Amino acid sequence: MSSWREAFLADGMVVVENALTREFCEDVVGRRLAEIGVDEARPSTWPVGRLNMPATTTYELAQVAPEAAAALYDLVGNSAAVAFGDLPDNLILNFPDPGSRWWAPEEWDAPNAGWHKDGDWFRHFLDSPEQALLGIVFWRDVVADQGATYVVGDSIAPVARMLAEHPEGIDPPVPVSDVLANATDFRALTGRQGTIVWAHPFLIHSASVNRTNRIRIISNTTVMLREPLRLSGPGAKTPIEKSILNALGVDDFSYAIEGPRGRVESERERRWRAERAGHQSPG
Repeated sequence: MSSWREAFLADGMVVVENALTREFCEDVVGRRLAEIGVDEARPSTWPVGRLNMPATTTYELAQVAPEAAAALYDLVGNSAAVAFGDLPDNLILNFPDPGSRWWAPEEWDAPNAGWHKDGDWFRHFLDSPEQALLGIVFWRDVVADQGATYVVGDSIAPVARMLAEHPEGIDPPVPVSDVLANATDFRALTGRQGTIVWAHPFLIHSASVNRTNRIRIISNTTVMLREPLRLSGPGAKTPIEKSILNALGVDDFSYAIEGPRGRVESERERRWRAERAGHQSPG
């Protein structure tokens, strides 16, 4: 078993450091900040709080981050299993926000927490192929109080059990309040520039408040598979399949969905479509 597989099964994520070069990161960040009129040397040009930028360019992962691509293929079986696994430039900016109260990861019930399971565009099943892994890209260094992503390390098993109990599927947002109330492993996800993290799709997480004087710059990407996960039957299971079986405490799980798979239009997609339309309007 590879070190990537061992790390994923043990911790629900793998961390690929130096996956992207500094030059590549700086080129993408500089271009995207210029698009919105942000000059890093002039804080007067900075907005306050978080800003999610829709992607304008998608890079082939194997070309710009070959080690991260190798780790990805190891976790899902092989490259042929992947329907989408490339790297969009959808930067998520978290600007200093002195007007908001900073809160620590373990303050799960903080008023401005936004805990969620990713995937606001599809109906969720235990074997959903729409989001086999969550990718987190560090375009710059990120420290804990810089608006880091907070994660719930022990959320994977309860989310797996919830989905197993609902073969009819769950439309987003997946309810997470009960999971949070019983969780104990809250962490800030930090890292160096160029790091890519492959995280379990059942990992609950939240944005946080940036109380530093530096912009936090990351992005998220979703790995989509061509086929649903296979949780029963003969043959070796991929690490993501094995992790779900481990979460359920079984070696094999006979699972059949009882509702239609389906796409759900998210509020985020509606907002981005409106923004694009506004940019394209004459006058």
